[in-house]
Amino acid sequence: MKKYFKGGAMVVEGVLADIAEYDVSNNRITAQFDGRGAVSKYAVMNKFSVFSNFYSVYSVDGVPLDYSEPKTVTMVGKKQVVRIAHPKCDIEITLFLDSGTNAIFVQTQVAAKQAIEFSDTVNYGVNYSSYVEQLLANRLSPKTIATLLAGFVKSKKNGLTQVGSHYRLHGDVLGDFYIDFAIGEKAVALEHERGFFNQFAYGARLNAGEVKKMRYVVSAGTRNDYTFSSVDDAFDSFDRALADADAYVDSLACPDGGKVAEVKGQEFADAYYRSLLNCSLSNYKELGKFKGFLAGIVYQFPARTYYRDAYWTVLSVLPVRPDLVRNEIVTLACGINKKGECPSAVKFNFRNYWGNHYDSPSFFVIMIYDYLRHTGDKSILSEQCDCGTVLDAARLVLDRLGEETDASGLLVKSGEFNRRDWCDNVFRCGYVTYDEALYARALFAMAEMCDVVGASGDSWYAKYRKVKESINALLWDDAKGWFVNYKDADFVEDNLSIDTVPVILFGLCDDKRAVSVLSAMEKWLESDKNGEQIAGDFGTLSVYPFYKRATDIVQKSSLPYYYHNGGDWPYLSCVYAYAKLMHGMDYVYPLTRWFEYNFEKGNYTPVEFFSPLHKQGSLLQAWSSTGAFVMSYADGKFFDKQLTQRTK
Repeated sequence: MKKYFKGGAMVVEGVLADIAEYDVSNNRITAQFDGRGAVSKYAVMNKFSVFSNFYSVYSVDGVPLDYSEPKTVTMVGKKQVVRIAHPKCDIEITLFLDSGTNAIFVQTQVAAKQAIEFSDTVNYGVNYSSYVEQLLANRLSPKTIATLLAGFVKSKKNGLTQVGSHYRLHGDVLGDFYIDFAIGEKAVALEHERGFFNQFAYGARLNAGEVKKMRYVVSAGTRNDYTFSSVDDAFDSFDRALADADAYVDSLACPDGGKVAEVKGQEFADAYYRSLLNCSLSNYKELGKFKGFLAGIVYQFPARTYYRDAYWTVLSVLPVRPDLVRNEIVTLACGINKKGECPSAVKFNFRNYWGNHYDSPSFFVIMIYDYLRHTGDKSILSEQCDCGTVLDAARLVLDRLGEETDASGLLVKSGEFNRRDWCDNVFRCGYVTYDEALYARALFAMAEMCDVVGASGDSWYAKYRKVKESINALLWDDAKGWFVNYKDADFVEDNLSIDTVPVILFGLCDDKRAVSVLSAMEKWLESDKNGEQIAGDFGTLSVYPFYKRATDIVQKSSLPYYYHNGGDWPYLSCVYAYAKLMHGMDYVYPLTRWFEYNFEKGNYTPVEFFSPLHKQGSLLQAWSSTGAFVMSYADGKFFDKQLTQRTK
């Protein structure tokens, strides 16, 4: 397949047989389009996955399209357009989401070169296992049981009926599970399975030179709750929904392409930025008082927002939608208990998800600080939560985290098998440079936030100075020229870890050390420059050499080049690139190589992690949007701005 960038979109040319899967998401659902004019995935937030399979068989004069037909697939925002060149007609299939409706919109435009009969036959399978699994795991309650029982005993009114100018295919699947279609052309309901129709066809006769648009809308979920959408209303609002999808694409306009445009071209810069900003914004969800960014498309059962993922995600959102960042802060504040314990994530019901992490408290405080520095909105500090105000919650989590420090002022990750930070497949105990850097920044942030509200920040500042000094005294390896990964009693994991880069981002070491670390990362972590590693030119390794103590690595990180043990994590590759930008070094390779590699591989939304030697992570991963942050703050000064004149 030929692949390129045009007008801010990703474009793939090939034949109909080629798959081009593209993930999209709005405030209610996630979906995936297959590049052949069909829906390959559909999931309702906090509910379940809908389809086990889905097929659209397009036919001309009763003959299904040949798999060798040439096509062009264009992907941008929440929309995929498939253009197929058939000898008798030109076909353009547009699949898209709007910003907040639980519905997938499909439009097929046919331009006939001669008189033809055109049809689309749709059939699908239902993902019963997801429905049952999520019902038992996350949805079971007296109210749900009552709704389920009512769904089983009531008579189903499944079938095809005409509603105004369109046809509705009503489908009660199981219990409260529904799948409805609204179809603009005269439709025929076909196979009837388990009480509902799972196949239908529609189409039209066209004269030579005639152009016709045929549309349908599908909505699925549970009836009579927040997920339900009327397909009749959605179909009637089709033009509005399409305009919404197009306006959303326009809102993703790239800032000055800068160095990226200079090196990779403006078309690349535009598509790169739009893809990444779309990724972060698409993961924003609202469910009652829960308002925040999910980590990605595989983190919606149950819906939850992570402190660390959210921090890196909102960096790209802050310059365009600071209101969403504000909502995220309030949601995270409501997930903190009165002891000041911060979990890994906050669920939709504000319950704890994997409690008491070492990086979460710092990320919470730093996020507030970044928001305050770049918006000036002090009212965020007085927003209410279970701990009092947001500022009270910030004090509380830092006080609680401070209980984990020793005489050096550094955090001590205690316990033999402690994996409670982002690197959760590695037992990193004792002093962990990553956690220490975040803690130092949080202390400095708290000092300045206290200052601006008229409370002395001196005690927080004193702790900050002590932690900064200890990081440089205890975790710097002069012989290697970088900060060690972690140090636990007599054992030191002294490999070069990309997650130590916050030391540089937050100005915790002098310029000489910063350049030394970045130069080492350039030599050993940038895969095109490391002559020892065997995975080829793919991006940026997260660590090198690989972890040396086998008992410290578990699950996916057990293997070299995989997950935390050398896989490329785009969010870290991009913030490392920003550190290089801050110090006047060439930063384009770590910023863009991961994106290029995955685009060529057929990953058309940002990936969580990957390696040429192992299975990749999930797509449309929110924090992999940090490259858009780098392009938005291309002066390299994002972390420099302060609230006061305190010395870093």
